[in-house]
Amino acid sequence: MSVIHQSAVRSLTRLFSTSATKYKPYIPKNEHKFKFEQLKIWEHVYGISSVLSALRAKKRSKLNTIFIQASDNKKTKQKKDDSLILEILQLAKTSELKIVSVDKGRLNSLTDNRPHQGVVLRASPIKSIEIDALTNINGTFYEALPRINKRGNQKNKLNSESISNIQFNTPSNGRMPFWIALDEVQDPQNLGSILRTAYFFGVDGVLICSKNSAPLSPTVSKVSSGAVEMMDIYSATNLAKFLKESHTNGWEIIGAVGDAQPSFNPLQFRETYDKPVILVLGNEGTGLRTNIRNECNRFISIPSAIAEEKLNGSVDSLNVGVAAGIIISSALLK
Repeated sequence: MSVIHQSAVRSLTRLFSTSATKYKPYIPKNEHKFKFEQLKIWEHVYGISSVLSALRAKKRSKLNTIFIQASDNKKTKQKKDDSLILEILQLAKTSELKIVSVDKGRLNSLTDNRPHQGVVLRASPIKSIEIDALTNINGTFYEALPRINKRGNQKNKLNSESISNIQFNTPSNGRMPFWIALDEVQDPQNLGSILRTAYFFGVDGVLICSKNSAPLSPTVSKVSSGAVEMMDIYSATNLAKFLKESHTNGWEIIGAVGDAQPSFNPLQFRETYDKPVILVLGNEGTGLRTNIRNECNRFISIPSAIAEEKLNGSVDSLNVGVAAGIIISSALLK
């Protein structure tokens, strides 16, 4: 874990010389109230990339406090981290966030001893955007139909019915739109890895199940290297219904599996579709659920370079995050 370089500390002292932003030791006035606030209202984003991305993108509805680790005056060679922390503090000052200096123990407490790199942001949780289906391509754009709440009181129903469709432009390079849908991916490490891959390769949209999926937590943000802070994440209460209606609107639904026949491999991917695609990736343990398989009109598998009879039973398939990387890169790289 890096600490702030002495030169960075001097820069910070000059940058935050006013009484309004000068570092003060962080001492909760009411520990019980603090814990309630921490659990019920806020979450703590940790790690330089995640915090910086959250401050740049401002997709979280509320940004509250930056906690920065007090320097122990040791020198570090990680000058890149120093410059990024300076940028974090400059953005925090611009956004009029509280900045408090704390010891490593407090940061460990806020993050359950996760690798925070000396900086933590208290902010409101990220929420996914609920949608019901994707529409057909209309020239250079298409839309996502927002979920209409048919339950609850009349006011909630009217509010949901008044939400406008979400419009997307088709890719500028001429290819068809490419989305991924995650069928109950529950490991935050896998979810974070997939989101980082999706952002890196320019996936047009990511959709998760509203239930039985890993939440968009600070851990997911850290593993995604801040990608979750930069992207809009969509969700569906009924994934099978979402896939069925999107397919009716002209989308190709391709399920990633290891045992379906017939299936094609990633090298054939770009040659096999001329429609907008939703790639569906399954749960870590059980893969795609039966009802989700039934909504797929094609399947894709990643072949092993080792003969089937030589495969060990525990290494006969790939982690969903790795599989996502292989298929997405094959689909989107020329």
